[in-house]
Amino acid sequence: MDLSIFDDVLVLLEEGNMSRAAQRRNITQPAFSRRIQSFEHWLGRPIVKRAANRVDIEPALSENTTELQALAGHIQAFRQRIAGYEPGRSTVTVAAQHSLIVSIFPDFAAGARAEHQGVDFRLRAANHNDCISLFLSGEASLLMCYERDGGAPMPFDDSIVRATWGRDRLVPVVGGPLRFALSPKGVAPPDTPMIRYPPGTFFAEMLAGASTSYSSHTGAIFAESAFTVGIKEIVLMGFALAWLPMSLVYSEVQSGALLVCNGDTETLPLRISLFARPTDSVSMQLCGLRKSVFGT
Repeated sequence: MDLSIFDDVLVLLEEGNMSRAAQRRNITQPAFSRRIQSFEHWLGRPIVKRAANRVDIEPALSENTTELQALAGHIQAFRQRIAGYEPGRSTVTVAAQHSLIVSIFPDFAAGARAEHQGVDFRLRAANHNDCISLFLSGEASLLMCYERDGGAPMPFDDSIVRATWGRDRLVPVVGGPLRFALSPKGVAPPDTPMIRYPPGTFFAEMLAGASTSYSSHTGAIFAESAFTVGIKEIVLMGFALAWLPMSLVYSEVQSGALLVCNGDTETLPLRISLFARPTDSVSMQLCGLRKSVFGT
């Protein structure tokens, strides 16, 4: 059996629709349906109920999604280890948010290389939710992501090991000519344009649930984006105010190219967390690395 069928089934579980799942897998719907039937034949029972215009996923499959994700992940990791086998070396696939890849990962990698000289990295940069999906599906063996410091941890079960690598904070910053519009106390005028994060994204949810001026902002919305690295460049040009991780803008704040608004008092503390599975010894060792950054 073609083991990529496991990925077909996982996509079907995510989409809940044959047509959309087939489109994501870049094959025709009849071909995708045949692959699902092949999986059913291997499994020994149907996993979907087929009707004229819809399919319903059987509870026997949907209630075992986590086990299927783990199985698919183990298979992919096994294939990668065999294909790239080199005695004394290991490749760790890291899923991380874009801002962490730019600001935190280089320092993390330097510490990892100092402790484990035979480790290489494969980076998968994505939004918060997509990073979690990459980790749970087994496409990444190490997850590096933000959590709200002091908030509820992500609801992973006991099969996942978590560690705190360091801390960060989300701060409102302005650049360019907007720096000169701040009050003597560093407060931005109410009509200052702002860049928003799309609804449902991690930073949008964190800011919406906090006592900050983000939710009560009355100025124009210059743009909406979840790409923090691009947002920083827009803010440096002086087009708008934006909330960004301090680790991402630390150098610019130190040089004065960016100014933190509201007297540096309106911030949202974040935790930089690492997640791995106990079965992956190298990723587990990397979870033991610690460094507190930008936490004050």
